[in-house]
Amino acid sequence: MLLSLAIEAKNIKILNPSGTVALCSLWTPVGYLERRIQEARPDLLAQPGGPLALIGGLYGGGLSIMLRNLFHNPQIDSLVLLGKDFSGAAEHLRLFLAGEVSFPGLRQAYVFDDGHVEELEKMVVQGTGASYSMDSLLRPDMFARVPRVLDLAGPVTGQVLDSLFGFLGSYRPLGSPPARPAAVPLPRPRVRHFPSDPFGHVVTAGTIFEAWSEILSRLHRFGRPVRFRNGKERLELMNLKAVVAEPGLLSPRDQSLLNLSPGQLEDYGAQLLSPDLDHGLPYTYGHRLRRHFGSDHLARAAADLAKAGDSRRAFVSLWDNGIDPGGGDSPCLVSVFFRKDGELVHLSAVFRSHNGARAWPVNCVGLHGLMEFVCREANMDPGRSEPLDLRPGRLTVTSMSISLDPADLPQVQGLIEEREGRAHRMEADPNGFFRISVDLPDKAIVVSHHAQDGEPLAEFRGRTPSEVGWQLVKAKAFSDPGHALYLGGQLERAWRCLGQGREYVQDKSSPR
Repeated sequence: MLLSLAIEAKNIKILNPSGTVALCSLWTPVGYLERRIQEARPDLLAQPGGPLALIGGLYGGGLSIMLRNLFHNPQIDSLVLLGKDFSGAAEHLRLFLAGEVSFPGLRQAYVFDDGHVEELEKMVVQGTGASYSMDSLLRPDMFARVPRVLDLAGPVTGQVLDSLFGFLGSYRPLGSPPARPAAVPLPRPRVRHFPSDPFGHVVTAGTIFEAWSEILSRLHRFGRPVRFRNGKERLELMNLKAVVAEPGLLSPRDQSLLNLSPGQLEDYGAQLLSPDLDHGLPYTYGHRLRRHFGSDHLARAAADLAKAGDSRRAFVSLWDNGIDPGGGDSPCLVSVFFRKDGELVHLSAVFRSHNGARAWPVNCVGLHGLMEFVCREANMDPGRSEPLDLRPGRLTVTSMSISLDPADLPQVQGLIEEREGRAHRMEADPNGFFRISVDLPDKAIVVSHHAQDGEPLAEFRGRTPSEVGWQLVKAKAFSDPGHALYLGGQLERAWRCLGQGREYVQDKSSPR
């Protein structure tokens, strides 16, 4: 039985259509794994009748694709996992094949290739602190023969390759495969979008996780459907700005919903700071920041912050105009800017493109690590005569193009629904708070505007809620739509009290 792909994918390299062993490179590029095998054992890839059928990666929603292709090719009796895993996909794949799935009773509308829409039950694979959701068209009990799994996930070292070669040296096919089953379609989650200015979204939040859930909600509701030149369909917003007040706060629940273990976060943080290229990648952020341009620019930024309190030169570009515009892989993070404010160091980062479901939160965790590193380096600067105690401040991330892949929607749908179903909670408005009263002799509504520290800023007076409200709008006195709705209700109450000739008492739920 020759290999036949049920779902085509760019990250699948067919080696031998009659082979019975598949290699899964997880998040390591397929081409890199192929080169490593070619360098160590060229005979394995040169054998026309060898056991290796293909190398496939899981990047870009590939787990659902890989499972469908495995199901459609029962002659593949063995699956070897190699390479880096940043999403828990290796564990999810093992659990699925072992039949460890659950059905929480949730349903999702999906669009099929012929255009019809169907509601399907969701299926969940619950890993260690991370879960994977998918449609239930393909279930573990449908496999006539489940492939055996050899788990060599992790860095592709010489020892790992020796284990792979040892397995292939003693490998024997399991025998005649079952008949080829029909291909299982891969529908897309149905997404409805609402009109908005795709260039005008600003998110402010206390933590990375709070900002991320709001960004997902904005992308789901307002992202405009686009088709990129590689044929990929996305929901996109432009120049989305997110300001995170305390980027270092990450609870265990937040971490689990990021689908990352503590070890994976540590690995990512270490790579972001490492000047070395890793796993055959064409670039890493750490290499661009600390070696690619011939200098350790993070160390230079730290030294600049240590000696000049008002410096605006702690800016690092990761984009290489000589090679990056030519195509291929190039950095999504294109610049970082550190700014000292008292004992705080704020970071503004710009991404030219961003995957909202998988990359944005992990990138932010890594950026907080950059902030900590630069603060440590500045505090230890030997050129200072007095000690410094700098610490990370706010993190601002501008995504020039941020998008949501519909294939990723099942993984974040629960988080979006939780965010959109949550009652609006007004935080302290950075523009200030208001004290409302009535001036009975003058028959006027009086609104006094105060900074959050209580300092009086302005006073607004008018005979009607509309008159006062438009003064507040003109002065840009509030920043939160929920705050504006609250003020409108309170102005209406004050106006009624004024008409009845009685004092007005402001609602105690006033946001500050």
